[in-house]
Amino acid sequence: MLTQTAVSQSFQSRPSFPFSVDVDWALPDRERDAGPAGIPMSFARNSEIYGEAEPAGLIYLVVAGVVRASKLLPDGRRQISAFHMAGDLFGFEPDEVRHFSAEAVVPTKLVAFKWQGLIAAGVRSGAFIRELLHVTMKGLRHTQEQLLLIGRKNALERVAAFLLEMGNRTGNRGVVELAMPRHDIADYLGLTLETVSRMFAELRSLGAIELDGARCVRVLDLEQLTALGS
Repeated sequence: MLTQTAVSQSFQSRPSFPFSVDVDWALPDRERDAGPAGIPMSFARNSEIYGEAEPAGLIYLVVAGVVRASKLLPDGRRQISAFHMAGDLFGFEPDEVRHFSAEAVVPTKLVAFKWQGLIAAGVRSGAFIRELLHVTMKGLRHTQEQLLLIGRKNALERVAAFLLEMGNRTGNRGVVELAMPRHDIADYLGLTLETVSRMFAELRSLGAIELDGARCVRVLDLEQLTALGS
């Protein structure tokens, strides 16, 4: 695992339950002191947060930026299982070993928590454990949707669904700013880079989107994009 590259000054002044306006996770003021103490960390673009087969034990909250979770397959291909964005918790494992690696897609700020600290905070605060379970269930639902996406949709439908997902998660379905490069999108959708590029071009020819540079997608026909991606 790489060590943190820098700690933001704004992190250093935060209380032990360090959720800022960047993260929509608000416990009542009277219960914030029951939250676990976190370690603020900052990672540069493409920096490794942790690697596959490393010891587990820390859970991470994304404050700003994007994290990709991936696994190297036996044939040498990479499969990205998730993109974690602001407000997401990641790093849960069924045992004490990492089964996926995690890297910062862009400069990313995280808060790391010891798993034991989260459990202890849950014992002290019913509201905290409810929020923790809610975020965890959201992650499980996303995994189920990802399996459906790869298993049942064709290439055009996968790319359309991906754009809808990113628009929903960033809160702007009209202009989708993509933090990740297209080869990351390809590894997430189980497609080749060339296929992803062709599908972007096809969506553009259908009048569903317009491309404003490599990573900015303007949605021109949300109804059509939804019909393809649903």
